[in-house]
Order: sequence, then structure tokens, then C-alpha cells
Amino acid sequence: MRALLLFLAVRLFLDSSVRPAVAQDFLDRGTFVIVQNGIEIGREEFAIRPTVDRRGQNGVLSVSTVRFRDREVQHALELSADQVPQSFQEPSTQGGRVVVRYSAQLSGVRFSARLASHDGETAREFPVRLPLAVLGSDAYNEFYFVPRPTIGTTRTVSVIRPSDERAVAGTVEGQGADTVLVGDRRLAANRFVLRLPDGDERRFWITANGDLLRIAVPRLSIVATRSELPAH
Repeated sequence: MRALLLFLAVRLFLDSSVRPAVAQDFLDRGTFVIVQNGIEIGREEFAIRPTVDRRGQNGVLSVSTVRFRDREVQHALELSADQVPQSFQEPSTQGGRVVVRYSAQLSGVRFSARLASHDGETAREFPVRLPLAVLGSDAYNEFYFVPRPTIGTTRTVSVIRPSDERAVAGTVEGQGADTVLVGDRRLAANRFVLRLPDGDERRFWITANGDLLRIAVPRLSIVATRSELPAH
């Protein structure tokens, strides 16, 4: 039931026909244009808003839909008020059918994950350490919640990707001030780099207001940039 509710939340938050008129209900929302080698290959629509869980605790829900030419990936990430990941859902569809579904939940210091596809179903559980970041497949808005150090310093972060068998220890470096072109305006932002043990590197740019502007994956020659200016 929990997985179904989160799956429906993605549709509800991103469907333009049901968007509420009160903009302040959302912490952030927008679209990332995904470009590979200079060619647009997809877009991610996302929405982030405060929530209250079934125990009455405040939290945050981040949902997105990433659309490519031949497939679609949805994400729903629940976090506590202090932005610790609590649960995650990631169904991938092709031709309107769910072909892979990844779901996970954090309970104390144990992370339980389940992956279901046409090949069967696997489950695993492993310990994690905080601070923790969950990064979905082909997801970019989730870098909003990657724990960041102050500029000029680094910090260690546990990272979980759907392909991982366990949490991996990454480092986030605050590299300094930069600018990002969004639409026809150049915005000031701080640049950060997440480095993982397998050589994977992700760069991301966030404004002083906390707005995520751009994410780059150098090894894949991918850059995802907001299509419009942040609302605040």
C-alpha cells in the first residue's frame, strides 16, 4: 500500500491538471533538460513539498518523472524534516508497462531494498551510516538532498544507488562560487562534486537560496539544467 501511495503521488504532483494554485505549498518544482554530447535526450519534471507522515511527523516528499524517447522512470523519495531519507520508490516503464521496480526503506541504521523485474525478485538489507544520500537511476532533483560541506572543505557521505549491493562511502567537496546559465540569465551558484569509490563523479550547482540549477555526469557526457528560473 505504501508503495502504491508514493507511486500515485508522482502522478498527482506532476499532473498539470491538478496543480494547486498556492505556490508556497512547494519547496521547489520545475524541469531539468537532460543533454548528452550536446543533444537533448530527455526531461525530468520534479516537485518537492513538505509533508506530514502517518505518525504526525513533518517531512519532505520529492517526486519526479524522467521521460526519454523509449522509457520513463519515476521517483518518490520521502525524507524526515532534517532530510534523512526514509523510503524510496523507483518504477521504470517501457511501452506503458512497469519493467523494473526498486523500493527501499530505512529503519534505524538498516536499509532494506527490493528489486523486482521480469527476471524475478531480489531483496537485500545492509547497515548504513548518516549522513545518507539516495540517488535514483537517471534522477537529478535528488541532488537537492545530498549533504553538502562548506565551501573549501569536504565531507564523507553514505550513498545508495539502485545498482549497489550496499551503501558506498562517497566524498562531497565544496569547490566554490560559479555561475549557471538558466534560460537567458546567468545565476550565481556554488559548485559541489560528489566522488564515489568506483570512479563515478557527479557535479552539481546550488544557489545560496538552496535552488538546484545543474547536475553533470562527466563519464556519461550528461548535463541536466533547469529549463526555467527557480520560483524564488
